[in-house]
Amino acid sequence: MEMENTLTPAYMPFTYLSESTARLLNALVGPVVVYQPLQTNIPESLVALASQGRVEIRTPITRDEDRLRATLTEFTDWARMNPGKTTPGAGFFSQRRGEIPFFDETAINRIRSDINRFRQSDGQADLEVEETEVEFSARLFLALAQENDLATDHLGDDLNRFKALENVFLETLKDADEVGFNRQALGAAIWRDDPGARLTGQRVRAWATLAVADAVQPDVLVTTSRAVIDTLLETHGDALHLERLADVRLSIPPVGKAPLLERVLNDLASRGSRPAADLSAILSPTAEAASEPAATVTLICGTNQTPASVIRRMAPAAVDRSGEKDNPNPVRHSLIVLVEG
Repeated sequence: MEMENTLTPAYMPFTYLSESTARLLNALVGPVVVYQPLQTNIPESLVALASQGRVEIRTPITRDEDRLRATLTEFTDWARMNPGKTTPGAGFFSQRRGEIPFFDETAINRIRSDINRFRQSDGQADLEVEETEVEFSARLFLALAQENDLATDHLGDDLNRFKALENVFLETLKDADEVGFNRQALGAAIWRDDPGARLTGQRVRAWATLAVADAVQPDVLVTTSRAVIDTLLETHGDALHLERLADVRLSIPPVGKAPLLERVLNDLASRGSRPAADLSAILSPTAEAASEPAATVTLICGTNQTPASVIRRMAPAAVDRSGEKDNPNPVRHSLIVLVEG
């Protein structure tokens, strides 16, 4: 049975995505919900994407905005005074084994305590920690992660420009082919780190803390991080009956076409019985030319698990402020879509 209403996808566990990622996700699943830890500190590029209808920005928790901004300012000031830590989130997320790079200063120690309290809870709420503190710690974590992701994205842009200049240089070399010169081997491949590979469990739990507080929860979860999928399967796979339905490489449809996965996601999520992936309606030939846009899509399903129950499982210490959707065709199964472009 096909659902009457289009499913609402949410991007997880990140609070920032680039324009190119937004375009890719729009082509596959449509505009995605992007949660924000701060209502008053939303990146301009994200606001621009929202104005274009590519994303929907939601800020489920808005209390303690002044306190959260002040804490971030303290951290930024500390980072500015410490060489090599000029980007607020970068130093925090680049440390090995999650060690937090601030010591001594009273204010910085307080921030460290805030984050440590969140990191060490492992999803089990400390009885002495108030609900607002759990949410505050999660939002602080996400705000720092967002700073790191922004810095990484800007670095990626610089690397892309370098790659373009390098390609031009390689193409200008004369008689390269005659002497067996390998342009591909010399060309520096741009290595892109998976932003979800560091502190993955904390990212997932912090993001879910925001999502749980949303009055209207998403119907489909979308991510671009394989590390996140691996963590979900390892940590919650058995409890949530998570399993892989399909793993396919698809050609990206041109702008203006309906989202490629929209129909099949609607169908899979609403089936009464255990869904089996039938992608025949959307399968297209694998892109043969290197210049042809394509993406690898992995579908994960939580059988007979609603999206709300999956999100709550990710952050059991979070405060559930969500409401029930008045949907005549409820989502019966949780779908998680991994997109790798």
